[in-house]
Amino acid sequence: MKSSLSLFSLTALLVLQFTGGAKANPTGGHVSSPVVQISNGTVHGKYLRGWNQDAFLKIPYAQPPVGDLRFRPPQYINRNLGAIQATNYGPHCVGYGPDQVGFDTSEDCLTINVVRPAGIRPGEKLPVAVWIHGGGFFMGGAASPRYNLTWMVDQSVKLNKRIIGVSMNYRLAGWGFLASREVAGSLNLNNGLKDQRLALHWIQENIAKFGGDPRKVTIFGESAGGASVGFQHIAFNGRDDKLFRGAIMQSGGSVQYQSSQFPTDKAVQDNYNRVVAAADTLQCLRGADRAVLDAVFPTAQFGVVIDGSFVPGFGSEAIKRGRYVRVPTIIGCTSDEGASFGQIGANNAQDIANFLGAISTLTPPSIQRILELYPESASIPPAENFTGQDDGTAQNGLQYHRAAAIIGDWFFIANQRLVAQELARQGVPVWSYRFRTRTNGAPVWRRAGHFQEVAFVFNNVNGEGYDGVFDDGNPMGGPHAADYKKLADFMSRNWVGFVHGLDPRVGAKNREVRWLSYAEGNGKSQIVFDIDVDGPTYMETDNYRQEGIAFMNERVLEGSR
Repeated sequence: MKSSLSLFSLTALLVLQFTGGAKANPTGGHVSSPVVQISNGTVHGKYLRGWNQDAFLKIPYAQPPVGDLRFRPPQYINRNLGAIQATNYGPHCVGYGPDQVGFDTSEDCLTINVVRPAGIRPGEKLPVAVWIHGGGFFMGGAASPRYNLTWMVDQSVKLNKRIIGVSMNYRLAGWGFLASREVAGSLNLNNGLKDQRLALHWIQENIAKFGGDPRKVTIFGESAGGASVGFQHIAFNGRDDKLFRGAIMQSGGSVQYQSSQFPTDKAVQDNYNRVVAAADTLQCLRGADRAVLDAVFPTAQFGVVIDGSFVPGFGSEAIKRGRYVRVPTIIGCTSDEGASFGQIGANNAQDIANFLGAISTLTPPSIQRILELYPESASIPPAENFTGQDDGTAQNGLQYHRAAAIIGDWFFIANQRLVAQELARQGVPVWSYRFRTRTNGAPVWRRAGHFQEVAFVFNNVNGEGYDGVFDDGNPMGGPHAADYKKLADFMSRNWVGFVHGLDPRVGAKNREVRWLSYAEGNGKSQIVFDIDVDGPTYMETDNYRQEGIAFMNERVLEGSR
């Protein structure tokens, strides 16, 4: 679907640091320079002494998408690469935004990273967690220290449920999601998603050489990464290519409440033509200097579009009709998703109506009904209403909280609820969550905004990579650091447990909250992750703002064309 660039974008990191923090010295034997023979070369990794892990970084999984391969689907590597030096991360794919700051970027970016516990014995087959990064399909990369898989792998070792962690780069912005009639006619839409798919095929072909089990792959991601998991979930009408056995969608999923058609605006097309000074835009773009395209791509919107094949239709219809890979799934959002994207300057209902009209194809009567279902007292979850004025309204408009509730539900929470309800109805194991914790430094009026659960999932207790992202840097610092770290330990164990045994409770300890599946208990069960200072983690019925979200899900097709 056509991505609104602000929806998944976040202020980002400044430095690359892989291992971060000290840990006890490893025990047992290790190979100082681990070597793995894969199908098209010999991978030379590095041993992480402080963690007793092996890391294999910047492994090519596709031919470089340059020259005549620019704006084409990724191509399998068709030659032996010989010795592959895999001791440092590769560059991010070319993108635009703060997540690119401090990183090299390149068109030659289709690489994959593998982190495993050291000392894996021959013939071992560990479950595999595959991370797909977010960034609005416009920025980001696997090299971000926020996505350091070392912590999750370490957690799995402590649990005695060892896993292997994998992450990948994929093409972004116009480089991976160029869309026009010409691009569609040449079958070159959604190449960023096709990059991810080829990486998953690479895992099937090679992960056993690292000690992983290709039959036990779980894909997980957040924001655009969560949406990517969703698109892999419904790809090719839900054709099961046996690429994964579990899926985790964080603040994004199979259903996108945005326009799904590629832009037909002649001004956009003319802009491309003017840049390359030719009518045969696509072929000329393949020969254009990167600097020329860098001047144009940041000014346009790019994202996933319906292509009739990989993305055959609307995600809501695919889910309702059972056209998806039927695997155990975790799906969830933060409580206050819309607080990170609430419309600036929403002072009255007309401001909100104008915004909804600009970001969707909802009809005026539908927009009016949404405003009726979300009155001026509507607030971000939890369900209590907030009617007073605070710094949020002072900075972002008198009806900021109302706008934030609508935006968060439209783009994130309605998606989550629809997928959870449909999978449960169709007998697919699904667990739902709401992340309610206000992290260190987050203002009271914004509470648990978009992206704030990621550090907890990765067990990133030192907040590495978060300088400039959150208000106080480390989301787990401050006076409640001990409570944050306790919650991070619990959440990361749940994620590891799901990867290892397809049930998050596999990672739980005695006397901890038992995370019921959505279909258990009252039939709409979800866990709420919180720290003791605000109220401990607990189970709830997923029914807040029920009427408004139900109406949005009734109108999803109307608003996504």
